[in-house]
Amino acid sequence: MTLDEALNDLGQKITGASSGAVLRTQRLGSEEATIRVYAPASDEAAIKAALRDTTISLLTEHGLDVQVLVYDIATDLPPDA
Repeated sequence: MTLDEALNDLGQKITGASSGAVLRTQRLGSEEATIRVYAPASDEAAIKAALRDTTISLLTEHGLDVQVLVYDIATDLPPDA
């Protein structure tokens, strides 16, 4: 799996868990990235649950390190894209 495929898959899972989520992705290399998720605080547990197994699998099976950070959109506005 490529980093692009992983980011696409994670993005779909995030928006599936929180339809109002705003994502900001930063690539840190060919095998590393950070996704900052700005979503309602009430969606945080669902987002983390939807991603837990996938992010571990990406790291252990594919060597891709994707960190997902969830912020409360009510208190932390997403930066411009």
